[in-house]
Amino acid sequence: MRIRYIARDEVRDFIDCYIEVFETLKGILPLDYVETQIQNASTQEFYDNLLAEFDNPDCILAVSLIDEAIIGMTWGNIREDGTGWLAFMGVKKPHRGKGVGRAILYWFIDECKARGAPSVSLDTNHALVPAITLYESEGFVRQGLIENPYGLELILFNKELT
Repeated sequence: MRIRYIARDEVRDFIDCYIEVFETLKGILPLDYVETQIQNASTQEFYDNLLAEFDNPDCILAVSLIDEAIIGMTWGNIREDGTGWLAFMGVKKPHRGKGVGRAILYWFIDECKARGAPSVSLDTNHALVPAITLYESEGFVRQGLIENPYGLELILFNKELT
């Protein structure tokens, strides 16, 4: 397995992975939220917006691959205040529990460090217990609760990078 930035010609495959990950969240997260995410990701606008991120030097888009097949992905950025933000990370179901998510998280943290970020933040829903376990095992600390624009309660995490 290897992790690297995505290429422009992989945007469709990146989105397909994103959708496949969200499909597995049916029955875990509220169905209307999951279906909205899948519908949004299936639009030309989503594709165009993701493609435009290649021109944003603060954006971090990466994939985890086995034999050139995408098995996981991450999407985040360096914010205006210089901190890292992990907006989304997912691993296809057949590859979960094998260290892929941890490897992607390490890669993302290392990328933020290389860009001078003093910390990395992220959020996740309380129902995503394996994700919470991973984040806490890697030194992320709960900062409180927030609500996303869809009304979903999320736990905010932060990790200082030293």
